[in-house]
Amino acid sequence: MKKFLICLALCSVTLSVLAKSYNVMDYGAVGDTTVLSSKAMQMAIDECSANGGGTVYVPAGNYLCATIALKSNVDFHLAGGATIYASRKSSDYKDTRIRVGATDASLVEVLLAAFGVENISVSGTGTLNGQAVREQFRREPQQGINTDFVTGREIANAAKYGVDYQTKYRKVPPCPGVINFTNCTNVHIDNIQVIESSFWSVHLQWCDRVFVRGVYIYSNPGNGLNADGLDIDGCRNVLISDCVINTGDDGLCLKTTRQGGESRPCEFVTVTNCVLTSSSAALKLGTESFSAFRNITVSNCVINDANRGINMIIRDGGEVSDILFSNLIINTVRKATFWWGNGDAIWITVQEREKGHSAGGVKNVSFQNIIAHSQSGIRLEGFDSTIENVRFANVQLFMQHEDAVDKRSKHGFEFMNVEKLQLTDCEVIWDKEHPEQVWRSAFYFDKVKDVRLNGLRLNQSPGLLYPAVDMKHVTDAMIENCRLSPGMKQALSVDKATCKGIEQINNRFSLVLKASKSSAKAKK
Repeated sequence: MKKFLICLALCSVTLSVLAKSYNVMDYGAVGDTTVLSSKAMQMAIDECSANGGGTVYVPAGNYLCATIALKSNVDFHLAGGATIYASRKSSDYKDTRIRVGATDASLVEVLLAAFGVENISVSGTGTLNGQAVREQFRREPQQGINTDFVTGREIANAAKYGVDYQTKYRKVPPCPGVINFTNCTNVHIDNIQVIESSFWSVHLQWCDRVFVRGVYIYSNPGNGLNADGLDIDGCRNVLISDCVINTGDDGLCLKTTRQGGESRPCEFVTVTNCVLTSSSAALKLGTESFSAFRNITVSNCVINDANRGINMIIRDGGEVSDILFSNLIINTVRKATFWWGNGDAIWITVQEREKGHSAGGVKNVSFQNIIAHSQSGIRLEGFDSTIENVRFANVQLFMQHEDAVDKRSKHGFEFMNVEKLQLTDCEVIWDKEHPEQVWRSAFYFDKVKDVRLNGLRLNQSPGLLYPAVDMKHVTDAMIENCRLSPGMKQALSVDKATCKGIEQINNRFSLVLKASKSSAKAKK
């Protein structure tokens, strides 16, 4: 019995050491938002890490802090009812500003930071609040708009309709991001709330073994510029699940930024069971794309009320490959003109940022089991590089009218400069009660090689003025088991002057060969 009690006592001591907790109140933190508590919290973190690790506990209350740096083997735990507010005084950050990939030339503020450490976590159901302040302003009109630029054609289109695209918002300094962890290993972020960051809300750069679960992230949908939700930047071995993200700028964004001339690939990433809302892109790869994106899956997610659903903007030389999107619901709605986006369900573009520098490329991407309700369509545009080997299977696109004055929507699915493209069991359903005059074809192909269309249900846009499928500069196309919906007049139009190798098997419509405008003029 005596031996048993001794063993029990030893076990109790061992468990006590393993579960060592450091309450920030014991180090001088106060629940008073007029007094900085960051030094007290830093003392608790430093002692916890120096003693081998444990939990730094933040009890319920409202705290004011500037930069806090996590150290190895520390779980920073925010109890329910605990909120840490970022200081609104620039002087509080003067010695702690950091460099991040997107702003390599300047220093930025951050509330919770970590650099080159391991085994860290931020947990609990408490809140980190960036207290972002933004103001409206009007910029000078741009001269000589480049319509090939990512947003240039949208700006030119807005000007054509007389829409104000000059009124925007800007951040009021200081502009801290809430979380920035760089070059860390074994990172856990669980169940916390991140509110109103001035810069990227949660930025994880060059980290390995990242786990983000059950996190809620919010920034103002009207003016939250630069307040991305979750940015995974050059990280590997990443699991993201069960998160709700609602932001002004991009919601969940995978990046490969460059810092000090260095960039790292973003690879081995799984995203599942998330709800994403954004006034920009709900889920994006890029725009910063200096290194590769590869081996990434996104599944069982809902994208709601976003300006763009799934987006890849590849501009800086990085290669995208082996990406799978499956089992998604997408709802996109046009936002204010200054936000990027056309209400696209899916948009992939490859376009060099600077002349003479490689844009990069996209290949081996699959989309399957998707229902999208969108005010614009699905676009793949290889401006400066051919997009290769893309597959769509069981994708339903419901085209809805645009609330905005400057109409941007045109086709349902639109492909430009794509090679090895396959569409299986896909359909465009047009909103016949609120038709747009700018709507054209359900499926539009220009400069596409090796395309396979199988089992498509073909619907013309309201008014029946345009064919359901329109092909120009298409080589080697197989169209099989497709059918024209009842009441439709024209399924397929092929420009015979620019297309070759178009074959049909077991379709319920007839092929229409259309002379191009150039060839028609030549005959005259």
